[in-house]
Amino acid sequence: MRLTNRGHGSQQGSALIVALIILLMVSVLGISAMRTSIFSSKVATGIQADTMTFDAAESAVARSLRQLRGFTEAELSKAVLNGASLQNCLLPDGTLKDGACGESDRMDSRELLQAGTYIVHLKNNCRMVSGSDVELYRDYVIDVLGQSNMQSYEIENNHLQEALKVGLDCIQY
Repeated sequence: MRLTNRGHGSQQGSALIVALIILLMVSVLGISAMRTSIFSSKVATGIQADTMTFDAAESAVARSLRQLRGFTEAELSKAVLNGASLQNCLLPDGTLKDGACGESDRMDSRELLQAGTYIVHLKNNCRMVSGSDVELYRDYVIDVLGQSNMQSYEIENNHLQEALKVGLDCIQY
């Protein structure tokens, strides 16, 4: 008995075409998933870098506020009152270096972040001490600007906070 191949000659190769189309669709889905994954990774890295610079600026401000709290009135007057200003750079060990950060100054062990503060008291920027009935006691309003940057990602963060320090000779005109 002989088997004949009638009517099947026109269908030869159609399974190959269907398989190639399915393979193409799976490849497109795979490439799309990779692109989405890469984009998500870039977004996550950017958010992490932004958070790191935010934290660096906040750390510099917190360290400078601690320094201001420790100042006597004479030290405070010399540092930021009477029109003077104070710049600090935060170092990896948590100490403050006097002056602006240099090109090689970094605050972290990976040497990614640079953070510092600029502290100023604008003349006659004072407030009544809360709860005081006496006009003589006023708070000096001292502006502390925390600045940080991550040069590798070109991200900068600036945070301005006010510090209040009691002063006897802070008179508003």
